[in-house]
Order: sequence, then C-alpha cells, then structure tokens
Amino acid sequence: MQLPLQAAILAAMCGVALGATKPNILFILADDLGWNDVEVHGSPQIHTENINSICQKGTRLNRHYAPSVCSPTRATFLSGRHVIHTGVYMPLMPASGKRLNTSYKLLPEYMKEAGYDTHMVGKWHLGQNTLSALPTSRGFDTYLGFWAGGEDYFTHEVIYGYDFANGTETAFEYAGAYSTYTFTDTAVGILKQYDATSPKPFFMYLAYQNVHWPLEAPQAYLDMFADVPNTQRQAVCALCKVMDDAIGNITTTLDKQGLTENTIVVFASDNGGPTDESEHTWSSNYPLRGGKNSMWEGGTRVAGCIAGPGLKVGEWDGFMHVSDWMPTLLEAVGATPPTGLVSGDGQSVWQGLSTLGNSSRDWILYEAHPDNTTVHGNAFMSKGMKIVQTGATNPSNEFGWVPPPGQDPKVTPYTVSCPTPPETPADCSHHYCLFDVVNDPCEHNDISGQKPEVVQELLQKLMPFKNAAVPP
Repeated sequence: MQLPLQAAILAAMCGVALGATKPNILFILADDLGWNDVEVHGSPQIHTENINSICQKGTRLNRHYAPSVCSPTRATFLSGRHVIHTGVYMPLMPASGKRLNTSYKLLPEYMKEAGYDTHMVGKWHLGQNTLSALPTSRGFDTYLGFWAGGEDYFTHEVIYGYDFANGTETAFEYAGAYSTYTFTDTAVGILKQYDATSPKPFFMYLAYQNVHWPLEAPQAYLDMFADVPNTQRQAVCALCKVMDDAIGNITTTLDKQGLTENTIVVFASDNGGPTDESEHTWSSNYPLRGGKNSMWEGGTRVAGCIAGPGLKVGEWDGFMHVSDWMPTLLEAVGATPPTGLVSGDGQSVWQGLSTLGNSSRDWILYEAHPDNTTVHGNAFMSKGMKIVQTGATNPSNEFGWVPPPGQDPKVTPYTVSCPTPPETPADCSHHYCLFDVVNDPCEHNDISGQKPEVVQELLQKLMPFKNAAVPP
C-alpha cells in the first residue's frame, strides 16, 4: 500500500539518530536553463536574485560540464557513470521501455546507507515502465512529480495521458495545479519536518520543470517581460523568474527552520538551453556557441553554484563534470566512496572545490562513439584544448552564436568575454576541429590546421573511450 507523502516522510525520519555534524544536502536542478539565463553570468535580462544569492554566498562553478540533453544528465548525476557507460545518450521516451540500468547503485542509495532521509520532488525522466525503475525503487524514501521528459505545467498531460505521481500512485488531485508551485510547496512541506535538532540529515533532489517547454508561465510573470520582443523568449524569462522566486521560498524555509548553516545547497542546469527557436523555445547561452543537443560549449557548459558548510565564498575555475557530483557529495559528508565506477566516470573534486584550489580533473569527456556520426558525435578536452567532430544529432539552429531577443551584446557585461563572433562558424562535421576553450571559450577559432600534433595527442586520449562506449 502506498503511504501518503507526509506519512512516508515521518517514517523515513524514525531511523537511527546520527550526529548533527553531517550536513543536509539540497540539490536543485533546472531544466533547459541557458548559461545566459542567470544574472550571475552578466545578463540583466532576468533578475534571478535567489539564484544569485546561492552563488554569492558560496562558490560559483565557472567550468561545470554536463551532457547536452536531459535524461543523460540525470542518469549521469545519480549514477556517477558517464553516458558512454550508461548508454543514455538521448532523452528516454515513455513508450520505448528504456530505463536507467536498474543494477546501478544510485546516489540516494548511498545516502541512505550514510544515514540520510532521501526525498525527490519533480522531473524523473529515467524510465517508468516497471516499478523497479521508479524513484522510490532507486533509493528515494518519498517522491512527488512526473516521470516523463515534459508535460503541461497545469494539466500534467502528455501525449499518452496523465503523468503525475505520489510515490508510485497516480496523483490526480494535482490536476490543474501549476507544477512549479506544487513542487515548491511539497519541498517546503518536507523541509518543515526538519530543524537543527532533527536526528537524521536529509538529501533532497528538487528537479524543477522550468524552463522546459511547453512555455506556460503565470500571466503576472509574463507581464514582467512585456518589453521582450519575442513571445518565446518572453515566456522563458517568465519561467525562469517564477522558478527563481520558488527557490527563494525554499531558501527562506531553510532559514526559518534553522537549517541553512548545516545544509549544502547546489543549483545547476541539466544542459545548455535550446535557443534561436529550437524546440519552439528560446533559452540563451550567449556568448557561448550553440545550445541543447550540441557538443559546443553552449550545450555542455552549464550554470552551477554550491553553498554551505565546508565551502568558501568565491568563484572556482576548476573543471567539473556532472558525473563528479556523486563521489564529490559522498566525500563531502564523509560517506563510503561509490563502487563500480571506471575510467571516464565521476571522480571526487571536493578537495579542490572546497578550497578553491586545483581540480583533480583537468579533462572533460563530452561524448564518444566508435564512429564519428553517432548521436552528438565525439568531443574531448584536456587542459583547455578541445577536439570535436559533430554527429548526426546537431541542430542547425544550435550551430553558432545567437544573442537573446531584447539584449544588446555590445553593452552586456557577460562574465565570459569574447570578441564579436565570426560570420561563418567552423563546420566540424567532417573532421576534428580544435578549440582552445580557455582562451577562446566561445569557440570562434578552429586551430586544428595550426596544431595538428595537439589534435593527434587528444585523439589518442579519446580513443580508449571511443572503444569502450556502449551503443545507444
């Protein structure tokens, strides 16, 4: 029998008491949020004061990387495994029967072993065709949200029906309720069950639907951006703003419950945003090149901040991949390191991150396949030098540099500084391009012809990953 959500929370809290030194963890994941959609990256178009606050009270992650689309990031975050090992290269479709391998031990399972209560609220998108694939079978004590990749924010309908669940039970009582508000109210309700004297810490994974299509925002928020000269961009701005306000409700609750001082809060996006009306929406990654479903920096270099105990205030330029979150957070709370990870998977970067020192990672594997045309293609970066050959999935309108409607890039103080982009972007579909993404972060200049020896060196490093990659 499915326990009501509040009863499940209380049951989870009745375990063995732990010392108060273990920090709580709140991981907030935005959906399709672009690099240029948060104010801390220099754009004043959307006033994201609550996201700003997390970044300003903690550490802003300047080189935080993820797969370029949603299911792969979620699978990699929770398993610590790279997409070349999970095989989750693209979004999992509800009717496909595919799911994240149920033999993997996920982050919430490790957290439970470390004595944590575990809660998830929001978008799952890692399989739904069997009970063993659902969140409450993968280590979460409680779950409220939807299982697919996108749905109506109000009706919770998708192409095949209604998708909103409490645990494993369909929750029709939420039909008509705006998902951002529901997820926030649920998270606040869970947090109110804890305070500084609670016997057990919590791990909460809050995966918002915002700013993913369909572009449905409350009218009051749309009105805030009436001067934006594009209805799609206007809606994305509104969706980002309503999420930022929701995050403010979450952090206010942490304060009121006396939890802030002992809670690690992470905010991140799952991938670069779709831009230039790709997917009939308009996030912004400018001045980075490209966006969602591309191997360019705009699709893979994503917003990220972390604040809380054991962390410094400042910016961190160390390289970090979303696969690193599992081992990093486990080290942060003194838990048992994960097992089963191999070359290419996550590694803890806690020592460098917590001290603003050097990262233990100086390379990023974006994606790899035995051939050069599968899915998004092949891309690898070491010490700032990146090779990329794009594959079959490379949206034409995610190819170059597109400022958001209503913003003049000549006067916008972007934190990533690049000159005016070239009129014709380098085409990397037939050969490996080479970019120096430290000195040329916007990928303006393909220098493969000038440095063929660097291309060959990086290809040698990429080859083992190509050979090890499982098929889609």
